[in-house]
Amino acid sequence: MKSIEVADRYSQALYELGKEEGIMDELQDDLSEVDRVLESNDEFFSFLTHPLVPDADKKGILDDVFGESLLRETRNFLKIVVEKNREDYLPLIYERFRKIRRDEEEIVEVEVTLPPGFDTEEVVEEVTSRLIEMMDKSVQVTEVREDEDLIGGIKLKVGEQVIDGSVRSRLEGLRDFVIEGGSDGRN
Repeated sequence: MKSIEVADRYSQALYELGKEEGIMDELQDDLSEVDRVLESNDEFFSFLTHPLVPDADKKGILDDVFGESLLRETRNFLKIVVEKNREDYLPLIYERFRKIRRDEEEIVEVEVTLPPGFDTEEVVEEVTSRLIEMMDKSVQVTEVREDEDLIGGIKLKVGEQVIDGSVRSRLEGLRDFVIEGGSDGRN
């Protein structure tokens, strides 16, 4: 079992570096890209975490895969993680980095799900501005998905809370209201 304390040490150090250098968004984007690649390619992750693969080969494959697309600071961080044999902690380090940043900067992370055909940029701007106004906190849209099953409206995941503003959800609510005899507790 991985130790959260170990991941937190690496995450905190990276967070402090990002704060000092003014590169927080770029660092988070880099870590997100590394996490996406590791999550989408089991063979790559297995290679990177295999104890018999020499560190030089692991560093080489990281350079080959990510090249100059990552900040120098991120590339150096990945090399340190390899040298310390903590490659298997990378997904947890990213998760803990995001948590530290959310806590320190009072950021609310939001996932948006839309039906196909929406102008995602416009929706993200509207959702972000409304949530900032409602919550009086920084808002960061972390993921935008299209869902073929949505016939209209949107779904938001704000932190751990799901807000379902889809047409399907409203129709199901209306159906339940009718089935229950129209009683909404206001009799």
